Amino acid sequence: MGLAIFVLIFATLLIDQPPRPKPSTAPVKEFSAERAMQHLQQIAKDIHHSGSKQIEDVRQYLMAELTRLGVQPYTQQEVGITYDNQKVDLHNIIGVLKGKSSGGKVLVLMSHYDSVDMGPGANDAGTGVAALLEAVRALTNNEQLQNDIWIVLTDGEEMGLQGANGFWKRAEHLEQIGLVVNFEARGSKGASLMFQTSEDNGVLIEHFAQAAPEPVANSFMGDIYRLLPNQTDLTVSLRAGIPGINFAYVDGWTAYHTPEDNLDNVDLSTLQHHGENALAMARQFGNINLENLRTSDHVYFNLFGLLIHYPSSLVVPIAFILWVAFSALLFVASRQQHIRLRGMTTSLLALVGSALLSLVLSFVLYQLVYMLWASKVTLFNGATYDAYLYHISFLLLTLLVHGFLLKKLHDRINELEMMLTGMLFFLLLLTASVIWLPGASYLWMIPLIIHSIVIGFSLYKKDAKVLSGVPAMLVTAVVPVTLFTSLFHLLFIAMPPFKTIVVTIILTLIIAMLNPIFRLLSFHYRWFVTIVAASIVVLLAWGWIHAVPSEERPVFEHLYERY
Repeated sequence: MGLAIFVLIFATLLIDQPPRPKPSTAPVKEFSAERAMQHLQQIAKDIHHSGSKQIEDVRQYLMAELTRLGVQPYTQQEVGITYDNQKVDLHNIIGVLKGKSSGGKVLVLMSHYDSVDMGPGANDAGTGVAALLEAVRALTNNEQLQNDIWIVLTDGEEMGLQGANGFWKRAEHLEQIGLVVNFEARGSKGASLMFQTSEDNGVLIEHFAQAAPEPVANSFMGDIYRLLPNQTDLTVSLRAGIPGINFAYVDGWTAYHTPEDNLDNVDLSTLQHHGENALAMARQFGNINLENLRTSDHVYFNLFGLLIHYPSSLVVPIAFILWVAFSALLFVASRQQHIRLRGMTTSLLALVGSALLSLVLSFVLYQLVYMLWASKVTLFNGATYDAYLYHISFLLLTLLVHGFLLKKLHDRINELEMMLTGMLFFLLLLTASVIWLPGASYLWMIPLIIHSIVIGFSLYKKDAKVLSGVPAMLVTAVVPVTLFTSLFHLLFIAMPPFKTIVVTIILTLIIAMLNPIFRLLSFHYRWFVTIVAASIVVLLAWGWIHAVPSEERPVFEHLYERY
């Protein structure tokens, strides 16, 4: 069973990886990362912040390439203000790829071509610009689309979205544009995530699900992003009431806004994924009516390479049904004497204690790690080298804590009592998400549906041993392991370790839901403790050994103050 869980985790992470890059010899109708890279080598060969001589060279190159592609570009000039209050000329680049019909709403594919003044911006957002150039080339070798497509490359994004602000001040842009698809980066590798949409996104999600070749997206991430202060050029168009979709990748955070955001740290697989998303969105939205793209929000998430989605209006009634089902399960289980009040109370206290103890110990562990060595390899932008080692250590520590408590209380709690207690907390989180984060509801709702069915079947058979059978364990494990593996992976690559310690609480609840599996894995307690503890030691030792700033792993101490 342990091997099955490991394979499931590995397969989930593998599916979420970007596709293999296509060579420059790929068919002309397809996107090629190698062809896009030829553009990027010109765009990101040097730092090119707004107002610099280098950005003028980049602008001339982009104008020439768009002209060669038949897009007939022009520039829109704005006056920008630098962070030290100096005036600077900004030049947005706008190219128009004509569609068959005229007079309809326009699709905008957007990225920014300025870099920060600390690095050449190969990823942020050179890959977005290069991807759009290669996507336009592929589009010109395909059948003409219905709608006009505008390629908008903004200037001054790194100075506070000033180019985008200037673009959206034009009344004609507000009137003509029906949808904006933006491309960004906050890292140097990983999947191209569809991490943000405009509100009332039902139609957008339906079309994204149809078109995206390898979708990586979830509505939990979308809801969270709406609450964060982070901004991209899409922020401006959303404020203007224009529907939009945002793509970015976030792995390799240590290169973000640093001199390491260079050509050597561009992942061709990531560039391929970014470009395939751009091309797919252009083909999909370039052939539909963009007049009205607003319907009620959808809940969505990727699972085994597919995008599952459904109207968020279903969440409240399903949550109500699950509460009723849970109450029925409690009643029947009690009547059949499979659960006891004492056992339920003990499992409740054990679960709360395990969650809190795991949280506290993980916090203490990270404070110790940070004080001893992690601070030396934490950059001015908040990223820490080898952060994944510490994230995993927190999860393993949670397994140790829960295993210890389960060992102590083994004879006082049975499997069904612990599973039902885990379901209770999932129901509470589902209820909270209905109120505050509807996009996160799938994380709790779908495992609850499956558990309700499996436990209901065991009660129908009047045999609680069904739950510890291999079929039941596999059925109950697949969805929560897959969903939370994807979620934890995204959190771990996008957030610093001290902010992800909260996942220890979530893991504790998952362990409770999968209690028969955990009991089986920890049956030989000494071996279990030895293997898990040794794994923590190895991870931390690896982090300590490699916690040495070097040419390959610079910390850029001279940039701390100005950042």
